[in-house]
Amino acid sequence: MIKKLVKATGAGVCALVFPDKCLGCGKYIKKNADNPLSKCFCHRCLGEVLPVFDHPFCPACGHCFESGPDHLCEACLKTPMVMESVRAAFIYKELIQKALGLFKYQSKLSLARPFERHLFQAFATHFDMNGFHLIVPIPLHVSKAKKRGFNQSYLLVRNFPRLYRDAYGRPAPWCIDIRCLARVRATVSQTGLDHKARKNNLTQAFACPKPDYIQGKNILLVDDVFTTGATCNAAAQTLMNAGAAGVSALVLARA
Repeated sequence: MIKKLVKATGAGVCALVFPDKCLGCGKYIKKNADNPLSKCFCHRCLGEVLPVFDHPFCPACGHCFESGPDHLCEACLKTPMVMESVRAAFIYKELIQKALGLFKYQSKLSLARPFERHLFQAFATHFDMNGFHLIVPIPLHVSKAKKRGFNQSYLLVRNFPRLYRDAYGRPAPWCIDIRCLARVRATVSQTGLDHKARKNNLTQAFACPKPDYIQGKNILLVDDVFTTGATCNAAAQTLMNAGAAGVSALVLARA
């Protein structure tokens, strides 16, 4: 009890002496307990960083429309994805793009917790949470994992079982799995590549080391960003070829 009190007091003193600054504009932050991202962004910037993913959108790939009802987009009508559906927490716009850049490339890992809470909320909003057996974060190749020091997709979901238990008072009906999908070929960054180049870049990039384990199971892939969908689609194809019953994707931000 005393240790907790000392820790809480110390945290309060640090907050007064060294208040957090907004990652967007650099101004000091007034935190809001109702919004986890208020630890990272001021009230004004939150209005920009939180373009929440919502209707209307393509029920397959999650491409958002400005108006009208939900309907299949032109790309999905022309070439259906391997995945059944894609949903997101945010629309990938300027400030969320900056925040993700800080998270991935500058190791601003304090963003992981608020990001995961928003992603969990999107999971509860857009999916039947009892409809999956496994949640699989998109893996990094071992060379990139060593260089970066962490897998951002895993950090976004590692506490999902606890969040589910806290919200519903029972164990999650799925588990987080990092064994059934591996990145077996090092690829160049997808940034700046067009759709065809992205697809070619991911040819034979993934493998399923334990096909027996995923037979007949519904899998939810998790990644940080979905742009053309080449990464998630390649991973989903690998899992479907190995015997998965179905694959969907949940991402933090949808371009």
